[in-house]
Amino acid sequence: KYQPALALKGDAARGRKVFESAGCAACHRAGDVGKEVGPNMSTIRAWRPDQVLVNILDPNREVTPNFVGYSVETKDGKTFFGAISEEGAGSVTLKRADGLTDTVLRHDLAALTSTGLSLMPEGLEAALTVDQMADLIAFLLAPP
Repeated sequence: KYQPALALKGDAARGRKVFESAGCAACHRAGDVGKEVGPNMSTIRAWRPDQVLVNILDPNREVTPNFVGYSVETKDGKTFFGAISEEGAGSVTLKRADGLTDTVLRHDLAALTSTGLSLMPEGLEAALTVDQMADLIAFLLAPP
């Protein structure tokens, strides 16, 4: 469905608005926009547009260890989900998709399980048109 976006000349200014409104900025930082929960988008500027598209459409294809999701269950039945941002002998801290953190003491842990998946949910692109995808890619690849 989004393959035609690669043949379009996207508009980076419109792409910035897509980045903000489509939820990308909730977890990613691009320039002066967004939060650093997931990878900073400045790291992908040298990518080809087709690589960016594939990673948007299939966020679980390549997941670096520091962005793998973990589920934590406590002995009192609470559940937390996020990427491990800090880990020590006495506690584990998860960074949630909203950028906030949850710290659980190790003696309160019932289970710590890796999902093996990215924090980025699949299907976020469903609300985008092909033109919006072209604009988003143009924004993500635009020089600073």
